[in-house]
Amino acid sequence: MSSTTEHLMQCGRDVERFFGLAPNGLVRVDEHGWLGLSGEQGTADLNMAFIARTAPASLVEEYAKTIADRGLNAILIVDEDAQPLIEAAAALGLNAVGNVPVMVWEGRPAPEPTDRYAVRRATADEMPIVARLVAQAFALDEDTINRVCPPPLAEREGLQFWLAFDGDEPVGTGTFVRTGDHCGVYNMGTPEAGQRRGIGRAVIETAMAHNHADGVTTFTLEATEAGYHLYEQVGYATVAAPTVMLVGESTQFPG
Repeated sequence: MSSTTEHLMQCGRDVERFFGLAPNGLVRVDEHGWLGLSGEQGTADLNMAFIARTAPASLVEEYAKTIADRGLNAILIVDEDAQPLIEAAAALGLNAVGNVPVMVWEGRPAPEPTDRYAVRRATADEMPIVARLVAQAFALDEDTINRVCPPPLAEREGLQFWLAFDGDEPVGTGTFVRTGDHCGVYNMGTPEAGQRRGIGRAVIETAMAHNHADGVTTFTLEATEAGYHLYEQVGYATVAAPTVMLVGESTQFPG
């Protein structure tokens, strides 16, 4: 298995922890891919799947059927160099809507965070604040995010929800999922009114510096167009750009 494929397989293991308390969730990590379904209808951005280039076409069919049987919109990421799997997904009605950069940070000095914003880990009591910021940043329903991210999630091993404050006002968030010396970075969210003010950079650099000091050497993420430039500035490098296939509609991959 290639290193980039393994990065994407690790994403599935991260999602397994993240969606672990979602009331309608279904997460499974297989040998050649994974399903990470929150079970929330109406948004593809909370229902995801990945197919490795080593997968048989039957796995594409199985995942697509599971998504359809649950009446969900979903994002299917198909590994690089897997044209037959892309064609199999297209034959089932999934639409190719672009590519998602897989980015890696490793082997560099720790970032030096700005002191412009106070950034710290969220407590369980602050999870509704995290949900509100994520909903505003990604144009998602706040009640949906509260269901997927209930307060006990903040206390699960390896899960870190970070908040940035401008004075007393929470202005940005990000989620880190740690496994040994690796962290996956997710849900970097700043509502539109606070964008281009260095909030996202403060969140990611503070969280990275904290984890780097605690032994993390590698950080990975799947970038959207909105965050790509920031991640490059922080030192992330693109190592792959797998294809995104879509069932329904997505705010992150509009096509």
